[in-house]
Amino acid sequence: MKIDSITVAFILSLLLPAKVATAQLAVDSNTVLKDIRGWMEYLSSDRLKGRVEGSPQNREVTDSIASYFAELGLEPYLASGLLHTFYTDDLDSSITTSNVIGVLRGSEKPDEYIVLSSHFDHVQVGFYHKTDKIYNGANDNASGTSVMLAIARQLVLTGLHKRSIVFCAFNAEEAGLIGSADFAGKINADQIIAGINLEMLGYPQYGRKAVMLTGMFNSDLYKLFRKRAEGASIRFRRERGDLFERSDNYSLAKKGIPAHTIMASDDREPCYHRPCDELKRMNLPNMAVLAQGIIHLMEGLTDGSETPTRIRVR
Repeated sequence: MKIDSITVAFILSLLLPAKVATAQLAVDSNTVLKDIRGWMEYLSSDRLKGRVEGSPQNREVTDSIASYFAELGLEPYLASGLLHTFYTDDLDSSITTSNVIGVLRGSEKPDEYIVLSSHFDHVQVGFYHKTDKIYNGANDNASGTSVMLAIARQLVLTGLHKRSIVFCAFNAEEAGLIGSADFAGKINADQIIAGINLEMLGYPQYGRKAVMLTGMFNSDLYKLFRKRAEGASIRFRRERGDLFERSDNYSLAKKGIPAHTIMASDDREPCYHRPCDELKRMNLPNMAVLAQGIIHLMEGLTDGSETPTRIRVR
């Protein structure tokens, strides 16, 4: 689908402040917040009608993220390119959906990969609210996607990193983790050192700078993160519920990869899968703090000094 002029202008406005750099740079907090705000305003806009997989709006977002990855200089993870296309219905080949996958190659261990992911689709609307007919999905999961995209720019700018970093914008998560399952079927799981999935980071349900790591005791990634938490200005809350198996990390975990999801809120949040999940409720400055903190948490993984234990799931 051809990207419209509004979307092109939006992407260019994000990229103008900083192109790919070769020198080491400190994380730019102002750019992080600007990127998050720009992507949140775009992804949660009424015009995109919730980004439901299979919709024209979802395909527009897919192309927008692919253009952004290309401008950042990310390489395709597979020979097929930045878009990984799959069918959400095996009996209907007329409807295709795509993940957007880009890789930043490592300088010393290019065949060892850290996956940073989020899903950008939202739920199919079932029953319209009387006054609001659009499920914008600001928290779920424009927020995780915006943070992931902001982090991608910063990790490009602050390279070189010893391990490769794969940025995955997953699609069709709400339809049953379909996009991440497709990706998991195409990878060599032995090369994936860890997976960090980002979900629902916009509404600070657990308090400012506080997150939950799903499946926190299924590998020792939580232990590695805990050592860095104070320096990252992030507080970890104890895990609640069964969310480890309900987001895209699980598709990787089933392959033995220590893959977990970082969340700032969960399905008890008042506007979860409701029309009131809108931008005005999101705490963008807190999202920027979390983005910078996640970069700090990842340093031991990206510099090759830390390797979490493999995971075992049923």
